[in-house]
Amino acid sequence: MTLISRHMAIAAEVTTATKIDTDTISVTLPSNWRTDSEDDWSIQAADILNRYGVVALSSSSSNDSNSGLISTQTIERANQSAISRLQDMQSRIVRRGVDPYGIEDGPYRFAEIICRDEGGLRYDVPLPWLGQDDSDNYGDSNTNNRKVGSGRIGAPLTGMESEGVMALHKAMDEIVPHVLDALWSRDGENNDDDDDDDDGRRNNYSCSYVAAAGFLINKPGSNSQSWHKDGPDEGFIDCFVPLIDLNSELGPTSFLLGDEDHVELVPMLNKGSILLFDYRTMHRGQANTSEATTRTLAYAVYRRREIDENGIKKESGDVHNFPAALTLEYD
Repeated sequence: MTLISRHMAIAAEVTTATKIDTDTISVTLPSNWRTDSEDDWSIQAADILNRYGVVALSSSSSNDSNSGLISTQTIERANQSAISRLQDMQSRIVRRGVDPYGIEDGPYRFAEIICRDEGGLRYDVPLPWLGQDDSDNYGDSNTNNRKVGSGRIGAPLTGMESEGVMALHKAMDEIVPHVLDALWSRDGENNDDDDDDDDGRRNNYSCSYVAAAGFLINKPGSNSQSWHKDGPDEGFIDCFVPLIDLNSELGPTSFLLGDEDHVELVPMLNKGSILLFDYRTMHRGQANTSEATTRTLAYAVYRRREIDENGIKKESGDVHNFPAALTLEYD
């Protein structure tokens, strides 16, 4: 069966949903997803993402130590990296005489940490992307501090932070590009009748690259955000990976779905699961009403790759959400 035929068959199942709930936008990957030659899970995820603007990916594993798609060890190391990076950057802000929590002095923006919300206690901690180096063939195991996505983020990561972030980014790169290749290779020249050429990887590159990456950290006492879109442009997909199990007290992300009668949906994800949503999907982070638990998640903004008339890959960052900012590197 060709890629187009498989998309049509799976899309028919997706569009028969009569209501929108967490099950509607969820895909459970098979235990053999790494070796699944058909990759139907990625096509199903792509069609849900195309239809509803959001899709949640989870594992079918019954092993409690690896309930998410990404291993518990990788998630715990990434969580330690997130907390370490936040503490380091906020200590540098203190040396500047600025309230690091964003409560007294209001929002602030540095290359390494951003507090956008009035009331503070919610932070965006940008990171360099340490996943696959897409300048080589897709799937190459080499990794480095690529100047893509958020670029070189001022103050360098510590060794511990780099190791935790790299392991997480590599794990994300094993999964997310499959969905985005299925999503974006349906358009244009990639749709042909060759079963062996199901997506952009046949051309030795993915249809996507990372335009920005980082941690989103929501401290107890934070306020709910206003409903918003991350930007107006087509061709951007946000990826969230919870680093702790989510519940209603920890300020999970809400989505407004549906073309006419909007439905508010709040996916409660386990750590290590993956949530993908379109840049243009209306959403907001809720308040963290817990007494003492900080909600941490990792994110990446994937962008559809453009090829110019000379066959050169064009890449640029997410300048809408990450304009130039001062650095804390020398504080």
